[in-house]
Amino acid sequence: MTDKEQLEQAITAQENLRGTLDDAIIDATIAALQKQLADLEAASEPQRRKLVTILFMDVVGSTEMTRALDAEDNLAIMETALQRLSAPVEEHGGRVTRYMGDGFLAIFGLPLANENDPEMAVRAGLGILAEAEGYAGEVEQQWHVPGFSVRVGIDTGLVVTGGRSEGEDTISGSTVNLASRLESAALPGTLLISRHTYQHIRGVFDFQPQEPVQAKGFPEPVQVYQVLGAKERSFRTRRRGVEGIETPMVGRQGEMKALHDGYYAAVEDGERQVVTIIGEAGLGKSRLLYEFENWVDLQPGEMALYRGRARLETRRLPYSLLRDLFAFHFAIQDDDPAQTVREKFASGFVEMLGSGETTEMKTHFVGQFLGYDFGASPHLAEAKDDPQQIWDRAQTYITEYFRAAS
Repeated sequence: MTDKEQLEQAITAQENLRGTLDDAIIDATIAALQKQLADLEAASEPQRRKLVTILFMDVVGSTEMTRALDAEDNLAIMETALQRLSAPVEEHGGRVTRYMGDGFLAIFGLPLANENDPEMAVRAGLGILAEAEGYAGEVEQQWHVPGFSVRVGIDTGLVVTGGRSEGEDTISGSTVNLASRLESAALPGTLLISRHTYQHIRGVFDFQPQEPVQAKGFPEPVQVYQVLGAKERSFRTRRRGVEGIETPMVGRQGEMKALHDGYYAAVEDGERQVVTIIGEAGLGKSRLLYEFENWVDLQPGEMALYRGRARLETRRLPYSLLRDLFAFHFAIQDDDPAQTVREKFASGFVEMLGSGETTEMKTHFVGQFLGYDFGASPHLAEAKDDPQQIWDRAQTYITEYFRAAS
């Protein structure tokens, strides 16, 4: 009998004792046995290779920085720091899997992979730097310790994963080693990424190439980039390959024909079309979209193209895809002040529906519905406490907008 079978038999035996022993004792025993069983099953999982993005973060010079503090204050600073600095990781779909005193390791792409894992990891890294900058002022004010800062390193590549050890994902490979090396090489308050990660996210962020770094397991120095920040809002389809070299798409003639047929049905026959492209990460959905849009650009006549992108960080925001569609078309940036957002939104509706108080009213209802703050508008005075009325009227005005656009 295997160890697994013995544990399963022991759990069954405990269940059979109900009615003869106190339930609390049985529950505690079963919980302990189930934990042993889970650890055994996890340890026996076969090793697998997966493409992930690894993020390392640590507090720069933590020992010297807190040398004059007592142990209790030092612990308070670090516990608060790790709690707050790990929040951007969770917000962007990653998981912190290991804390290391004054830093942590986070994974993007386990257990489920997303096509934008590298982008989300870099956004999380920038969020960590921003959070650390704010926390530095609190540390200096409360504990009189200046100079709190962190550094971040990120790499994307294959790792070997299999089972869990003490509740943490067990991963190994050169990707982990390189991400750790990049974190060590980063200057205080900066984020370094490898070329592996850069190839996935170029066009989304601003970069500064750095001197290559030597990393364990790599025979040649590794090209690295400092991420300066996210570019202004752009709709970008991620492309692979060598920059500046165009390669023909192969093996997707059937899918491309379906897109062409949908286009002709919409443009020539006036029929609404919905096309859904489904595929695992890396199979070429973005490339198919890129090629289709290039084909559309060559077609005669004019067309209005509205784009919206569903993003991991907005998955819990109601109507986020529709909001993204308007935001892109009206050039609304994520960091625009609220007044600027309202002005751009109003200008976009005026362009399509014409100026006047009626258009202003429609703009305010749609804007409020999509989450922009038009609450002070007199047009919403009687409706702002009635979500159903805002929903109904916004749907009507959005329909009018697109009818005018078409």
